This record gives sequence, structure tokens and C-alpha cells, in this order.
Amino acid sequence: MFLRRTHVQQSKRWWHSPLLTLYESLTLTDQVQSVDLIVVMAGRMERKQYGLDLLRAGLTPHLLLSVGRFEVSKMKCLELPCFEELLRLRDKTRPDERHFFVNLDRSGARVHKVKIARWNTYGEALAIHDYLKDSEVRRVMIVSTDIHLRRVEFTFRKVLQDIPVEVVYCPVPSTLSSVTEDCWWTRADDRRYVLNEIVKLAGYKVILSMPAPAVRWLTQFGRTS
Repeated sequence: MFLRRTHVQQSKRWWHSPLLTLYESLTLTDQVQSVDLIVVMAGRMERKQYGLDLLRAGLTPHLLLSVGRFEVSKMKCLELPCFEELLRLRDKTRPDERHFFVNLDRSGARVHKVKIARWNTYGEALAIHDYLKDSEVRRVMIVSTDIHLRRVEFTFRKVLQDIPVEVVYCPVPSTLSSVTEDCWWTRADDRRYVLNEIVKLAGYKVILSMPAPAVRWLTQFGRTS
């Protein structure tokens, strides 16, 4: 009986290892540090909360929240002073153009609409490029879900080549994240997220490695977040 149980445990470990390695291949974790600007990618709300935690901890004087169309009503839980302004701007904006940046610093909170290319992560990177190009920001922290960050890093590396900025990539801690590495394959939502991210990362690597005119043409079609 003991030998049988040991064999089962070893078998489970054998299956676990490549699955955990697969998950980790999508992640990127830099050290949390003081920066000129923290940018929180659109998507899961825990990203926004973590960005606010870092702002309140004094790690940056300036926080930029990227807010997608389906996140606007959820922003209420963050109790930001600009929430009503965000709602008004959403309501007078066409649904397919509803992407916003929320800026928070010592002077307060401000909201403005941004034009995003049809590929969300790529589009966000382009919009953040435009935001940074005329600024004095030199060190940026990008916050997102851990398995999103490998694709984010690849995209920003391509898009920010002409800007003298240092970028670090920090995931939402597992204690806050709705996606966790441990036994991720046992949960339907996590399985779906991981598998989608594998496909998207492969697609981004193929498309963003093409000449710029081809990238511009291809990103007019389809949508991936």
C-alpha cells in the first residue's frame, strides 16, 4: 500500500512539474521599486487595487490606470474621486471607443478618453507610448496579472524602442490575484486564461516581429485583450 501511494505521489509530481513550468513561462516578475510612473493595464480589477496600494505606499508620485469599456462600472469599488466624471465620459462615448486613462497624483485625479488600436494590449502600449514620448518620465513600472506580463513585456519592448525609458514589470501578488499558479489546471477559468495567453503570446510574437507596415495592417483586424 505504501509503495502504491508513493508511486501515485511521484506520478502527480511528474504531471505537475511541466504544467507549472508552462505557467511560469508566461510570467515575468521584476522587483517592486520606486519609479516615476506606475501604469496598470486594463483587465482584472485587482490590478487597479494593487496599483493604488503601490501609490499609497509612496513607490511613485504618479499612477496611470488603463480602463477598458467593461471595467467602468466596476471602478466604483475603488472609491476614486473621479468616478462620476468617468461615468459621464463613458455615457457620451460610443461603446467601441470606450477606453480611458485615469491619472492620479498629488494634484488629484483626472480622466481622459484614449484611442486604442483593436488589439487591446498592443493598443494600450501604443497609447502609453504617446503618453510617455513628451514626458520627463524615465522609470516606469507596468502592473498586470502575472501570466499577462510576458506578452506585455514583448509588446512594450517593440513599441517603446524610440523612448529612453526603463521599464520594470510587476505582477499582482498571488494573495490578491484571481489567477494563481498552484494547481491552475484544476480550475476552469484559470485553464482558459492560461491557454488563451499561450495562443496570444505566440500570435503577438509572430505579428509584432513583422515589418511595421504589415503590423499596422494586421492590427486593423481582430481583437485580443
